[in-house]
Formats: sequence, C-alpha cells, structure tokens
Amino acid sequence: MSRWLTTPRRCPGLPWVGRPIDVLAASVLLLLLTGLTLYAAGVGSYTMGMAQLWQGLFADEKALSANVLWELRLPRILLAILGGAAMALAGVLMQSLTRNPLAAPGLVGVEAGASVTMLLILVQWPEALPLPLYPLAALLGGLAVALFIVALSWRGGIAPLRLILVGVGLTAMLGAVADLLITYGNIDRVESALMWLGGSLHRSGWPQVQSLLIWLLVAGMPLLFCHRQLNLLQLGESVALSRGLNAPLIMLLLLLCSVTLTAATVANIGVMTFVGLVAPHLARQLCGDRHGALLPLSALFGAVLVLLGDTLGRALLPPLQLPAGLVVAIIGAPYLLVLLARQRNR
Repeated sequence: MSRWLTTPRRCPGLPWVGRPIDVLAASVLLLLLTGLTLYAAGVGSYTMGMAQLWQGLFADEKALSANVLWELRLPRILLAILGGAAMALAGVLMQSLTRNPLAAPGLVGVEAGASVTMLLILVQWPEALPLPLYPLAALLGGLAVALFIVALSWRGGIAPLRLILVGVGLTAMLGAVADLLITYGNIDRVESALMWLGGSLHRSGWPQVQSLLIWLLVAGMPLLFCHRQLNLLQLGESVALSRGLNAPLIMLLLLLCSVTLTAATVANIGVMTFVGLVAPHLARQLCGDRHGALLPLSALFGAVLVLLGDTLGRALLPPLQLPAGLVVAIIGAPYLLVLLARQRNR
C-alpha cells in the first residue's frame, strides 16, 4: 500500500506528475482551505452562520448579510488566498534558483523597493496619486529595484552568490531610507503606512483581487509546466547545460516570474516575506525537492497560511485587527526554528 502511494503516476493532461500521496496531500490542503474560507466568511464583528452565508450569496445587495459578504469578506478572503499562493511560488523559485533554502522572495529587493515607494506616497506625498493607483506604484517600484539588482549581478548569467550579496546590500540601504521616512514622517500617515508594511488586508477590495489574479495567472500558472527545468537547475548549471537546457535564459525568466509575483503581492496586501520562506519548507516535508509536487503544494500552504493569519488577526482581539503578516510570523517562526534545529542535528 505504501509503495503504491509513493510511486509516481503519469497523468496525461496534467502539468505535473506526482505520486498518489501528493494528490492526497493536495486534497487535504484544499479541504482545509475550504473550511478556513467558510469560517473566515462567517467570523467578525457581524457573525454569520452557514444559513446566513448561503442567503447572503444570493440575497439582494441592499441586505446587510449580502453587503458584508460581497463587499468586505469575500474580497479579503480571495486576496489572502491569491497573495499567499503568489508569495509561496515566488519563495520556491528564489530558493531553487539560489540553491539556498533560507532565501526569501524579497532577497532581490522587491519588497524593499515597493515598501519605500509606498512610504514615499503615504508619508511624503499622500495626494500625489489617487488611491486606486497605489498598488501600481508599489509594483513599479519593486520591479525597478529588482531589475537593478539583477543587472548589477549579471555576468553572462545569474550568479546566485553575487545576486544574494548585491540584493542584501541594496535592501539594507533601502531599509535605512524606510526607517528615515518612518522616524521623521507625520505620525498619522506613518501609522497608516506601518499597518500596510505589516502585511494587512484591511483595504482589500475587488480591484485588488482582479489585479493580483491577473499577475498570478501571467507569472504563476506557467510555473506548473517548468518543474522539469527547476529539477535540472537544482543539480547545477553544468548538469542543466549538459541536458540541453539554456540555463542562463531559463534562470532569468524564472527570476522575473518570482520578482513579478512578489511585487504584485506586496503592492496589493503589503509585506509577506515570511510566507514565501516557510510555505516551501512545509511543502518539502511532504514531497521533498520534486518541483512537480512542490510548486502546487507550496501554493496551497501559502494560501492556507495567509488566510489563517488574516482570520486570526480579525478574530482574536475584536475590534482590533492584527496584520496578517505579523500573525503568520508569530505562528510560523517557532515551527521554522524547530525544523532548522532538526535538520542541523541530522
């Protein structure tokens, strides 16, 4: 029985080939995500049971239950799921490309660039842009910094060590700029900016859901068809080149996908670095480094983590809302420390 569960099965039409146990793990995570979605839709200042939720789905938009469900909770839930999946996929790519299990999606300065851009807008020039353009500005800021770091570290290809060193240096510099803006900015504006920096979904809406969904489809879905290339890159560039893979080009395209997913997520829901770090580790406990299963399982773990963090942030200390990013870090950090300690003792 155990051999059947761990034997890979070819599934025509599917972008990845996994073992039955991988399908079982994905099914369990989907069920967990569904249960969390139902709980998140009902919990809050206005509590709704299953009957009210069902009525709210089809009730007139003027009804209170329908208004709360469609205008407040469903966009927030979907944004948490999409953002968690995007950050997890970005984390898998960054860890695979650098061959460093502790690499986070913000390693190449995406989050630092988006954060400084948002701080400049929120603290220094709050009337420079209309509110709907805030995510676009953060996205462009994050992409600009990431591309600058890639250009500095490019030497006929992506050198993982050089990429890490340049990214850490520029991120530290941008962090100093962010601290300067927070320290000397208007206190009321800084408070709003800090809420966003903590990874909060309190400003979620359907435009943000649409924006993040588009970026996830553009930069995330193709990754499910790149698992074989990622498996080869894990063995080193020389091995990948010997198998006919254009390693520099593939690494650049995959890095751009990671950067785009990170920038889009940070632009719409704030900083969620820890999700991109811990979700791939959780998935590896089930499937190892086989990217055919690692990519979808990491996306599911990321979605569960962000939705769980946001739901707990709303439910623990009402009416106070804790940022989802902080809750995820509080929950996930102890597990990550235990996991690293176990690996060191092996």
